[in-house]
Formats: sequence, structure tokens, C-alpha cells
Amino acid sequence: MKVNLISLGCPKNLVDSEVILGKLGEVGYALTPSAEDADIVIINTCSFIDKARTESYQVISRIISQKKSSQKLIVCGCLPQLEGRKLFFKFPQIDVLLGSADFYRIDKVISELGKGRSHLFSVNEPSFIYNSSFARFLSTPPSYAYLKIAEGCSNRCSYCLIPQLRGKYRSREPQDVIKEARVLVDWGVKELILIAQDTTFYDWDLDKKSSLIYLLEQLEKIDKLEWIRLLYTHPSHFTSSLTRVMANSEKICPYIDLPLQHTHNKILAKMKRPEFQVAEKLIDKLRNNIPGLTLRTTFMVGFPGEGKEHFNKLLKDVERLKFEWLGVFTYSPEQGTPAYFLPNKVPTKIKERRYRELMQLQQPITHKFNEKRVGSICSILVDKKNEGHTQFQTPEIDGKVFFSREHKPGQYFRGRISLVKNCYDLLVE
Repeated sequence: MKVNLISLGCPKNLVDSEVILGKLGEVGYALTPSAEDADIVIINTCSFIDKARTESYQVISRIISQKKSSQKLIVCGCLPQLEGRKLFFKFPQIDVLLGSADFYRIDKVISELGKGRSHLFSVNEPSFIYNSSFARFLSTPPSYAYLKIAEGCSNRCSYCLIPQLRGKYRSREPQDVIKEARVLVDWGVKELILIAQDTTFYDWDLDKKSSLIYLLEQLEKIDKLEWIRLLYTHPSHFTSSLTRVMANSEKICPYIDLPLQHTHNKILAKMKRPEFQVAEKLIDKLRNNIPGLTLRTTFMVGFPGEGKEHFNKLLKDVERLKFEWLGVFTYSPEQGTPAYFLPNKVPTKIKERRYRELMQLQQPITHKFNEKRVGSICSILVDKKNEGHTQFQTPEIDGKVFFSREHKPGQYFRGRISLVKNCYDLLVE
């Protein structure tokens, strides 16, 4: 029996998809990249914001329009967690709905389908998190893999659905994470990208605030592991100890993903985020203590109550702080979050205009950062035969490095940057 899986959303969702494929491969199902050739199509959905839900609906509709009568369709992840049985009414052709933490039952559910059952439903309170005993089928290039160290979130930002979709924050045991890391490196992975809703909150849910340091120190000891990268850090949970470890490490990339959302305290207070002074002091400390640091952040525009003065401060701060990489989102009102009921909604046209203005401001900053690299020699991990990434680029998020001479995917080499291909991408001799 052939299975096709379509994974939507973030890297955290991708890891779940890889666990699903690993579990099915382990019990004998064949995997196929073609939905047309599959007996079972699985769609692992995202519903974090309206655009993500729209994409999920579109993919479900497309698969249904092509679906053969003998095919089975399983929809899992955040969309069933949010909408529950309503999805059966929207899409009666769906055979199974699984919640965001119910994917581990995938083999048993398919077994039930084989008995002629349909409209199976398993959406429970999200409490499960996979461990190293689960097989994974890596969908990333041979050079890197994501390592999920925790699930869920307990920060309760006013605009965010994640606690509802993924449950409260729950950390994996350090030894279990290390065990999985060793397996991934044995498979040839050169870079491990640590992910969670908030990686810097790791084990704080268990009152073990030093566990992230211990985890990083143990990962550094793994032979043949070249790079360790931290994504999704939080300004309130980034400790001085973590800064010291990063500054002294030979394997942890001097790269920090620090989503800030805004820089005006009135907006941050409504978002239930820390005051900007917390982030600003942290940025100064990080840049002063970690040599060659690359900073990436994310901002949200159009939050309820955001006026011209709030947005103008954001523009000035971005121009002043000069983040090497920056992403922008427009606020999406999510029913069930406190922010949904806030007054003074910002019109869509203004949100989109602010998005464009902020991105236009950032582009020359990033371009200048990349231009400074021209002529320098840097280490590169090969993702495909003619492209890869550096320590100052997160794959699939920041720019790429292109090279004319072919290299084997997964290879690690040093090359001289010769040109900025565009604002984001680089060429290497």
C-alpha cells in the first residue's frame, strides 16, 4: 500500500510529518511523492493564522478534486485540532481527522480504514510528544535536520493560538534528545537545528533552567556534528549562561533567531510581550559578547491599536538596530485569542502598506550585510549539488549560497564569496 504525505506549515510540523512517515515505513507501507499514485493521502495541516488555514483548505480541496474513489484521505495536525468535526461537514470526503498530538496513532487508524470504517475521529487534549524510539523519515537535505526539543507553549501571547493548538509547553528529556541527535549524525547529518515554540524555555516547565546549557554541551561532544543552530528564542528567557556558552562554542552557530513582534511598549503590552527595553539590552549584550553574531528577528504589523506613531517607532528602531535578517507578518485576528476582542482594528490596506514599507526598509540593510561578506572565505554546507548555506543563513528561511562547481549534498567545504546575487543570495567561487 502506497502513502503520500503533504506537510504544511513550520519546521515543527515537518518533524511530526517525518515521524508519521517513519512510523508507516517501519510497519511496511511504501512511500510515494505522488498523490495520484497513493492509496492513502495524508495532509498534515497548519492553522496558526488565517493564511495558513486558507492554504490547508486549498490543498484539501485540490486533493479531493483529484481523489480516486478507492483512495483514503487523512487530515491531521492543527486544523483538525482547531475545527474538530466541523471539517467533516466542510469536506465529507475526508476519511480521518487526527489532532495535532494524535499523529502517533496513524498506523492503527489506517488499519481501521482497512476494515471498511470511515469518518474516524481522534482529536484529544494535546499532551503527547514523540521521543527517540520513534523512527523518522528525513525530508530535509542530507546536510541538516530539525531536532524538536519541546512541544506546545505556555507564554500566552494575546494574539497566538499555539497553546490551544499544541497544548502547554512540555520538554523532552535531555538524554532522549541527545540519543536522537546521535542517530541523526550517524545518518550523515552535519547540522542540527534545535526547534520548539520557545527553545530558550526548554526545561523551565520542569524548573530546570540549566538544562538547555547541559543539552548544548552534550551535543557539542558528538563527533562529525559540525553545526548546532538555535531557532525561536525568547528575549525574556535568554540567559547570560546561554550567551557565554554560545560565545565560547566551536559548533553553535553565532546566529540567533529572536522574534520581537514590535518595539513600542504600548503595543507589546497589548500583545502580552516583554517591554522593548528587555530585548534592547539583550541585543547589546549578545552583539558585545558573541563574535560575528548574526541576528534574525520577526515583527508583526497592524496589531489592533497600532497607530502611525507606534509604526514609525518600529521603523526607526529597525533602521537603528540593523538586524541582518528580518521577517514581517501582518496581524491575523484569531477567534479564541484575547487580541481578537481588542478595539481599534487596523484596516487590511494599511496593514499591507506597513508590511511593504518595513520590508523595503530592511532590504538594503540585509543587502549591505551580505555585501560585507564579499571576498571573505566562509564554511558552507551543501544542501543540493549547486547550492547550500552558511552559518549566517538558516536554510529555507534566509538566503542561499550558489556555486558553479558541483558538490555532494551533505558535504562541508570552505569557499570565497564572490558576489551578492540579489538582496539575499550569494555566489561562491
